[in-house]
Amino acid sequence: MLPTTADNGARLAAILPSGIAAVARGTSTELPEALRYADTEPLPALRSFVMIVVDGLGSANLSARAGHAPSLARLPRKRIDTVAPSTTGAALTTLLTGRLPGEHGLIGYRIRHPELGLVTTLRDWDGIEDRRSWQRAAPLFTHATSIGARAVAIGRPAHAVGGLTEAILTGAEYLGGQRIDDRFAIASRVVREPTPAIVYLYIDELDKAGHEHGWQSEQWVRRLEQFDAALDGFLRSLPGNVGVAITADHGMVDVAPHQQIMLEDRAELLEDVELIGGEPRLRSLYLRGGANAVSVAEAWQEAEGSRAWVGTRDAAIAGGIFGAVRAEVVERLGDVLIAARKQVAYYTSAEDSRVLAMVGQHGSLTDEERGVPLALGGTLAGSSFAAAVQAAARRN
Repeated sequence: MLPTTADNGARLAAILPSGIAAVARGTSTELPEALRYADTEPLPALRSFVMIVVDGLGSANLSARAGHAPSLARLPRKRIDTVAPSTTGAALTTLLTGRLPGEHGLIGYRIRHPELGLVTTLRDWDGIEDRRSWQRAAPLFTHATSIGARAVAIGRPAHAVGGLTEAILTGAEYLGGQRIDDRFAIASRVVREPTPAIVYLYIDELDKAGHEHGWQSEQWVRRLEQFDAALDGFLRSLPGNVGVAITADHGMVDVAPHQQIMLEDRAELLEDVELIGGEPRLRSLYLRGGANAVSVAEAWQEAEGSRAWVGTRDAAIAGGIFGAVRAEVVERLGDVLIAARKQVAYYTSAEDSRVLAMVGQHGSLTDEERGVPLALGGTLAGSSFAAAVQAAARRN
Protein backbone atom coordinates (compact mmCIF):
# COMPACT_ATOMS: atom_id res chain seq x y z
CA MET A 1 0.00 0.00 0.00
CA LEU A 2 1.27 3.46 -0.90
CA PRO A 3 1.69 5.96 1.96
CA THR A 4 -0.45 9.03 2.38
CA THR A 5 0.87 12.49 3.17
CA ALA A 6 -0.62 15.60 4.70
CA ASP A 7 1.19 17.76 2.14
CA ASN A 8 1.17 16.58 -1.48
CA GLY A 9 3.29 19.51 -2.65
CA ALA A 10 0.65 22.19 -2.21
CA ARG A 11 3.02 24.53 -0.32
CA LEU A 12 5.69 24.07 -2.99
CA ALA A 13 3.08 25.04 -5.58
CA ALA A 14 2.17 28.18 -3.60
CA ILE A 15 5.66 29.72 -3.34
CA LEU A 16 5.80 31.55 -6.67
CA PRO A 17 2.11 32.61 -6.66
CA SER A 18 2.67 34.09 -3.19
CA GLY A 19 5.80 35.90 -4.43
CA ILE A 20 3.89 37.36 -7.38
CA ALA A 21 1.07 38.42 -5.08
CA ALA A 22 3.59 40.12 -2.76
CA VAL A 23 5.02 42.10 -5.70
CA ALA A 24 1.49 43.06 -6.77
CA ARG A 25 0.98 44.45 -3.28
CA GLY A 26 4.24 46.33 -3.56
CA THR A 27 3.33 47.81 -6.95
CA SER A 28 -0.29 48.46 -5.88
CA THR A 29 -1.65 46.55 -8.86
CA GLU A 30 -4.51 44.09 -9.04
CA LEU A 31 -3.72 40.40 -9.32
CA PRO A 32 -5.16 38.41 -12.22
CA GLU A 33 -8.16 36.34 -11.25
CA ALA A 34 -6.15 33.11 -11.53
CA LEU A 35 -3.81 34.21 -8.72
CA ARG A 36 -6.14 35.92 -6.28
CA TYR A 37 -6.11 32.87 -4.02
CA ALA A 38 -2.47 33.77 -3.22
CA ASP A 39 -3.31 37.27 -1.91
CA THR A 40 -3.61 36.24 1.74
CA GLU A 41 -3.66 38.42 4.82
CA PRO A 42 -0.15 37.71 6.23
CA LEU A 43 1.50 38.46 2.87
CA PRO A 44 4.16 41.24 2.90
CA ALA A 45 4.50 43.81 0.10
CA LEU A 46 7.63 43.55 -2.04
CA ARG A 47 9.29 45.52 -4.80
CA SER A 48 10.87 42.35 -6.27
CA PHE A 49 10.84 38.62 -5.51
CA VAL A 50 13.56 36.03 -6.14
CA MET A 51 12.83 32.29 -6.01
CA ILE A 52 16.03 30.23 -5.86
CA VAL A 53 15.59 26.53 -6.65
CA VAL A 54 18.52 24.29 -5.74
CA ASP A 55 18.03 21.00 -7.56
CA GLY A 56 18.60 18.04 -5.24
CA LEU A 57 18.97 19.97 -1.95
CA GLY A 58 16.59 18.07 0.29
CA SER A 59 15.80 19.22 3.79
CA ALA A 60 17.48 16.15 5.30
CA ASN A 61 20.53 16.60 3.06
CA LEU A 62 20.86 20.24 4.12
CA SER A 63 20.42 19.47 7.82
CA ALA A 64 23.12 16.81 7.67
CA ARG A 65 25.59 19.19 6.00
CA ALA A 66 24.45 22.51 7.50
CA GLY A 67 27.96 23.26 8.74
CA HIS A 68 29.05 23.60 5.10
CA ALA A 69 26.27 26.11 4.38
CA PRO A 70 26.40 28.64 7.24
CA SER A 71 24.69 31.44 5.30
CA LEU A 72 21.74 29.26 4.33
CA ALA A 73 21.59 27.63 7.75
CA ARG A 74 21.21 31.04 9.43
CA LEU A 75 18.07 31.90 7.48
CA PRO A 76 14.57 31.19 8.81
CA ARG A 77 13.72 27.78 7.39
CA LYS A 78 10.85 25.30 7.31
CA ARG A 79 10.57 21.81 5.91
CA ILE A 80 7.87 21.38 3.30
CA ASP A 81 7.03 18.50 0.97
CA THR A 82 7.70 18.39 -2.73
CA VAL A 83 5.38 16.67 -5.19
CA ALA A 84 5.01 13.00 -5.98
CA PRO A 85 6.89 11.62 -7.74
CA SER A 86 9.81 13.52 -6.19
CA THR A 87 11.42 14.14 -9.55
CA THR A 88 12.66 17.25 -11.34
CA GLY A 89 10.25 17.47 -14.28
CA ALA A 90 7.20 17.13 -12.04
CA ALA A 91 8.48 19.45 -9.31
CA LEU A 92 9.85 22.27 -11.49
CA THR A 93 6.58 22.33 -13.42
CA THR A 94 4.68 22.64 -10.14
CA LEU A 95 6.98 25.42 -8.93
CA LEU A 96 6.56 27.41 -12.15
CA THR A 97 2.84 26.84 -12.79
CA GLY A 98 1.47 26.62 -9.26
CA ARG A 99 -0.32 23.37 -10.17
CA LEU A 100 0.23 19.82 -8.91
CA PRO A 101 1.32 16.98 -11.26
CA GLY A 102 -2.17 15.53 -11.61
CA GLU A 103 -3.24 18.82 -13.16
CA HIS A 104 -0.18 19.94 -15.12
CA GLY A 105 0.33 16.44 -16.50
CA LEU A 106 4.11 15.93 -16.19
CA ILE A 107 3.40 13.30 -13.58
CA GLY A 108 6.72 11.48 -13.50
CA TYR A 109 10.12 11.09 -15.11
CA ARG A 110 9.21 8.58 -17.86
CA ILE A 111 5.50 8.60 -18.61
CA ARG A 112 3.29 7.36 -21.45
CA HIS A 113 2.41 9.62 -24.36
CA PRO A 114 -0.65 8.44 -26.35
CA GLU A 115 1.22 8.45 -29.67
CA LEU A 116 4.92 8.33 -28.80
CA GLY A 117 4.91 5.72 -26.04
CA LEU A 118 7.21 6.24 -23.06
CA VAL A 119 8.89 9.65 -23.00
CA THR A 120 10.92 11.49 -20.39
CA THR A 121 9.62 14.83 -19.20
CA LEU A 122 13.10 16.39 -19.17
CA ARG A 123 14.35 15.55 -22.67
CA ASP A 124 11.87 13.83 -24.98
CA TRP A 125 9.91 16.68 -26.53
CA ASP A 126 10.55 15.98 -30.21
CA GLY A 127 7.29 14.97 -31.85
CA ILE A 128 5.18 16.74 -29.21
CA GLU A 129 3.94 19.57 -31.39
CA ASP A 130 1.45 21.08 -28.97
CA ARG A 131 3.71 21.33 -25.93
CA ARG A 132 1.17 23.38 -24.01
CA SER A 133 -1.31 20.49 -24.16
CA TRP A 134 1.28 17.99 -22.94
CA GLN A 135 2.11 20.38 -20.07
CA ARG A 136 -1.41 21.55 -19.35
CA ALA A 137 -1.02 24.39 -16.81
CA ALA A 138 -0.32 28.03 -17.65
CA PRO A 139 3.20 29.17 -16.65
CA LEU A 140 2.98 31.76 -13.89
CA PHE A 141 5.40 34.17 -15.56
CA THR A 142 2.72 35.04 -18.10
CA HIS A 143 1.09 37.10 -15.32
CA ALA A 144 4.13 39.27 -14.59
CA THR A 145 3.45 42.10 -17.03
CA SER A 146 -0.09 42.54 -15.72
CA ILE A 147 1.33 43.66 -12.35
CA GLY A 148 4.04 45.84 -13.88
CA ALA A 149 6.92 43.43 -13.24
CA ARG A 150 9.70 41.99 -15.34
CA ALA A 151 9.87 38.17 -15.33
CA VAL A 152 13.37 36.69 -15.51
CA ALA A 153 14.56 33.08 -15.47
CA ILE A 154 18.25 32.49 -14.79
CA GLY A 155 19.99 29.19 -15.43
CA ARG A 156 22.67 27.53 -17.50
CA PRO A 157 22.91 28.77 -21.12
CA ALA A 158 22.24 25.21 -22.32
CA HIS A 159 18.78 25.32 -20.71
CA ALA A 160 17.70 28.47 -22.56
CA VAL A 161 15.88 26.47 -25.23
CA GLY A 162 14.12 23.14 -25.16
CA GLY A 163 10.74 21.55 -24.72
CA LEU A 164 10.54 21.77 -20.95
CA THR A 165 11.81 25.37 -20.97
CA GLU A 166 9.14 26.32 -23.46
CA ALA A 167 6.47 24.48 -21.51
CA ILE A 168 7.13 26.02 -18.08
CA LEU A 169 9.00 29.31 -18.63
CA THR A 170 6.80 31.01 -21.20
CA GLY A 171 6.52 34.68 -20.29
CA ALA A 172 10.00 34.95 -18.78
CA GLU A 173 13.16 36.42 -20.26
CA TYR A 174 15.88 33.76 -20.04
CA LEU A 175 19.36 34.88 -18.96
CA GLY A 176 22.15 32.33 -18.99
CA GLY A 177 25.10 32.01 -16.62
CA GLN A 178 27.41 29.01 -16.73
CA ARG A 179 28.69 29.16 -13.15
CA ILE A 180 26.80 29.56 -9.88
CA ASP A 181 28.51 32.91 -9.29
CA ASP A 182 27.52 34.07 -12.79
CA ARG A 183 23.85 33.36 -12.13
CA PHE A 184 23.84 35.18 -8.82
CA ALA A 185 25.58 38.16 -10.45
CA ILE A 186 22.82 38.31 -13.07
CA ALA A 187 20.13 38.16 -10.39
CA SER A 188 21.88 40.94 -8.46
CA ARG A 189 21.82 43.20 -11.54
CA VAL A 190 18.17 42.45 -12.29
CA VAL A 191 16.88 43.37 -8.82
CA ARG A 192 18.81 46.66 -8.95
CA GLU A 193 17.11 47.84 -12.11
CA PRO A 194 14.21 50.31 -11.92
CA THR A 195 11.51 47.83 -12.96
CA PRO A 196 10.13 45.50 -10.27
CA ALA A 197 11.17 41.92 -10.99
CA ILE A 198 10.04 38.36 -10.41
CA VAL A 199 13.14 36.18 -10.70
CA TYR A 200 13.61 32.41 -10.90
CA LEU A 201 17.22 31.32 -10.26
CA TYR A 202 18.01 27.66 -10.93
CA ILE A 203 21.04 25.84 -9.47
CA ASP A 204 21.62 22.30 -10.76
CA GLU A 205 25.21 21.66 -9.66
CA LEU A 206 24.30 19.82 -6.45
CA ASP A 207 21.96 17.46 -8.28
CA LYS A 208 24.63 16.64 -10.86
CA ALA A 209 27.25 15.98 -8.19
CA GLY A 210 24.79 13.90 -6.19
CA HIS A 211 23.83 11.69 -9.11
CA GLU A 212 27.44 11.08 -10.07
CA HIS A 213 29.11 10.79 -6.67
CA GLY A 214 26.33 10.67 -4.08
CA TRP A 215 25.08 13.46 -1.82
CA GLN A 216 27.45 12.29 0.93
CA SER A 217 30.48 12.80 -1.29
CA GLU A 218 33.14 15.50 -1.12
CA GLN A 219 32.04 16.69 -4.57
CA TRP A 220 28.48 17.34 -3.36
CA VAL A 221 29.71 19.18 -0.27
CA ARG A 222 32.00 21.32 -2.43
CA ARG A 223 29.05 22.36 -4.58
CA LEU A 224 27.02 23.16 -1.47
CA GLU A 225 29.83 25.38 -0.22
CA GLN A 226 30.05 27.15 -3.59
CA PHE A 227 26.32 27.78 -3.57
CA ASP A 228 26.37 29.04 0.01
CA ALA A 229 29.23 31.46 -0.63
CA ALA A 230 27.45 32.89 -3.67
CA LEU A 231 24.18 33.15 -1.73
CA ASP A 232 25.96 34.99 1.09
CA GLY A 233 27.37 37.61 -1.27
CA PHE A 234 24.01 38.02 -2.97
CA LEU A 235 22.09 38.53 0.26
CA ARG A 236 24.64 40.93 1.73
CA SER A 237 24.37 43.24 -1.27
CA LEU A 238 20.62 42.93 -1.76
CA PRO A 239 18.73 46.24 -2.13
CA GLY A 240 15.80 47.01 0.13
CA ASN A 241 12.32 45.54 -0.24
CA VAL A 242 13.48 42.48 -2.21
CA GLY A 243 12.31 39.12 -0.90
CA VAL A 244 14.15 35.84 -1.44
CA ALA A 245 12.75 32.31 -1.09
CA ILE A 246 15.09 29.31 -1.37
CA THR A 247 13.70 25.83 -1.99
CA ALA A 248 14.38 22.62 -3.91
CA ASP A 249 12.63 20.20 -6.22
CA HIS A 250 13.50 17.04 -4.27
CA GLY A 251 15.90 15.47 -1.82
CA MET A 252 18.25 12.58 -2.48
CA VAL A 253 19.35 9.19 -1.15
CA ASP A 254 22.54 7.30 -2.04
CA VAL A 255 22.16 3.81 -3.52
CA ALA A 256 25.19 1.52 -3.70
CA PRO A 257 25.66 -1.01 -6.55
CA HIS A 258 24.71 -3.94 -4.31
CA GLN A 259 21.39 -2.19 -3.59
CA GLN A 260 20.35 -2.19 -7.25
CA ILE A 261 17.48 -4.57 -7.99
CA MET A 262 16.93 -5.89 -11.53
CA LEU A 263 13.22 -6.17 -12.27
CA GLU A 264 13.80 -8.95 -14.81
CA ASP A 265 14.96 -11.17 -11.96
CA ARG A 266 11.27 -11.32 -11.02
CA ALA A 267 10.19 -12.59 -14.44
CA GLU A 268 7.08 -14.30 -13.05
CA LEU A 269 5.84 -10.92 -11.82
CA LEU A 270 6.28 -9.30 -15.23
CA GLU A 271 4.00 -11.59 -17.21
CA ASP A 272 1.18 -9.02 -17.29
CA VAL A 273 3.51 -6.02 -17.69
CA GLU A 274 3.71 -4.39 -21.12
CA LEU A 275 5.89 -1.33 -20.32
CA ILE A 276 8.03 -0.17 -17.41
CA GLY A 277 8.21 3.58 -16.88
CA GLY A 278 9.00 5.93 -14.03
CA GLU A 279 12.54 5.88 -12.66
CA PRO A 280 14.64 3.63 -10.38
CA ARG A 281 13.12 4.86 -7.11
CA LEU A 282 9.51 4.86 -8.36
CA ARG A 283 8.57 2.45 -11.10
CA SER A 284 5.39 2.68 -13.12
CA LEU A 285 4.13 -0.64 -14.53
CA TYR A 286 1.81 -0.44 -17.55
CA LEU A 287 -0.19 -3.65 -17.76
CA ARG A 288 -1.52 -5.55 -20.75
CA GLY A 289 -5.23 -5.30 -21.47
CA GLY A 290 -7.33 -7.44 -19.15
CA ALA A 291 -4.69 -7.72 -16.43
CA ASN A 292 -5.86 -7.22 -12.85
CA ALA A 293 -3.93 -4.31 -11.35
CA VAL A 294 -4.88 -5.19 -7.78
CA SER A 295 -3.57 -8.75 -8.16
CA VAL A 296 -0.35 -7.58 -9.77
CA ALA A 297 0.18 -4.99 -7.02
CA GLU A 298 -0.44 -7.55 -4.28
CA ALA A 299 2.04 -9.98 -5.85
CA TRP A 300 4.73 -7.32 -6.07
CA GLN A 301 4.09 -6.18 -2.50
CA GLU A 302 4.41 -9.73 -1.20
CA ALA A 303 7.67 -10.20 -3.12
CA GLU A 304 9.23 -6.90 -2.06
CA GLY A 305 7.97 -6.74 1.50
CA SER A 306 9.32 -3.76 3.43
CA ARG A 307 11.70 -2.74 0.63
CA ALA A 308 8.92 -0.95 -1.23
CA TRP A 309 5.45 0.48 -1.12
CA VAL A 310 3.32 -1.01 -3.91
CA GLY A 311 -0.14 0.10 -4.97
CA THR A 312 -2.41 0.61 -7.90
CA ARG A 313 -2.68 3.82 -9.85
CA ASP A 314 -6.34 4.09 -8.89
CA ALA A 315 -5.52 3.87 -5.18
CA ALA A 316 -2.78 6.49 -5.51
CA ILE A 317 -5.14 8.87 -7.29
CA ALA A 318 -7.89 8.29 -4.73
CA GLY A 319 -5.37 9.05 -1.98
CA GLY A 320 -4.55 12.44 -3.52
CA ILE A 321 -0.83 11.72 -3.83
CA PHE A 322 -0.61 13.63 -7.14
CA GLY A 323 -3.31 16.18 -6.35
CA ALA A 324 -6.53 16.06 -8.34
CA VAL A 325 -5.74 14.11 -11.52
CA ARG A 326 -7.33 15.20 -14.78
CA ALA A 327 -8.97 12.46 -16.83
CA GLU A 328 -6.56 12.99 -19.71
CA VAL A 329 -3.56 12.60 -17.37
CA VAL A 330 -4.59 9.28 -15.82
CA GLU A 331 -3.26 7.09 -18.65
CA ARG A 332 0.16 8.71 -18.44
CA LEU A 333 0.76 6.72 -15.25
CA GLY A 334 1.23 2.97 -15.05
CA ASP A 335 -1.46 0.76 -13.59
CA VAL A 336 0.82 -0.33 -10.72
CA LEU A 337 3.39 1.79 -8.87
CA ILE A 338 6.45 0.46 -7.04
CA ALA A 339 7.95 3.09 -4.71
CA ALA A 340 11.26 2.27 -3.04
CA ARG A 341 10.98 2.41 0.74
CA LYS A 342 14.42 1.15 1.74
CA GLN A 343 17.70 2.32 0.23
CA VAL A 344 17.27 0.39 -3.04
CA ALA A 345 16.63 1.21 -6.69
CA TYR A 346 14.76 -0.79 -9.36
CA TYR A 347 16.36 -1.18 -12.78
CA THR A 348 15.63 -2.90 -16.06
CA SER A 349 18.14 -4.53 -18.39
CA ALA A 350 17.41 -1.82 -20.97
CA GLU A 351 18.62 0.91 -18.62
CA ASP A 352 21.19 3.37 -19.91
CA SER A 353 24.64 2.65 -18.43
CA ARG A 354 24.79 6.23 -17.14
CA VAL A 355 21.64 5.63 -15.11
CA LEU A 356 23.07 2.41 -13.69
CA ALA A 357 26.17 4.34 -12.61
CA MET A 358 24.22 6.96 -10.67
CA VAL A 359 24.77 6.97 -6.91
CA GLY A 360 22.33 9.66 -5.76
CA GLN A 361 18.70 8.80 -6.50
CA HIS A 362 15.24 10.28 -5.94
CA GLY A 363 11.64 9.93 -7.08
CA SER A 364 10.05 7.94 -4.27
CA LEU A 365 7.87 8.90 -1.31
CA THR A 366 10.36 8.74 1.58
CA ASP A 367 10.87 11.69 3.88
CA GLU A 368 14.41 12.12 2.56
CA GLU A 369 13.17 12.51 -1.02
CA ARG A 370 9.96 14.43 -0.34
CA GLY A 371 11.27 16.88 2.27
CA VAL A 372 12.65 20.14 0.88
CA PRO A 373 13.55 23.42 2.60
CA LEU A 374 11.73 26.72 2.38
CA ALA A 375 14.28 29.30 3.56
CA LEU A 376 13.63 33.04 3.52
CA GLY A 377 16.08 35.89 2.98
CA GLY A 378 16.14 39.59 2.23
CA THR A 379 12.94 41.37 3.22
CA LEU A 380 11.24 38.01 3.76
CA ALA A 381 13.56 36.96 6.59
CA GLY A 382 11.48 37.24 9.74
CA SER A 383 8.34 37.98 7.70
CA SER A 384 5.04 36.13 7.58
CA PHE A 385 5.71 34.83 4.07
CA ALA A 386 5.80 31.15 5.12
CA ALA A 387 2.38 31.57 6.74
CA ALA A 388 1.13 33.23 3.55
CA VAL A 389 2.37 30.27 1.50
CA GLN A 390 0.54 27.91 3.83
CA ALA A 391 -2.65 29.97 3.54
CA ALA A 392 -2.40 30.09 -0.27
CA ALA A 393 -1.87 26.32 -0.39
CA ARG A 394 -5.09 25.81 1.57
CA ARG A 395 -7.08 28.17 -0.64
CA ASN A 396 -5.82 26.89 -3.99
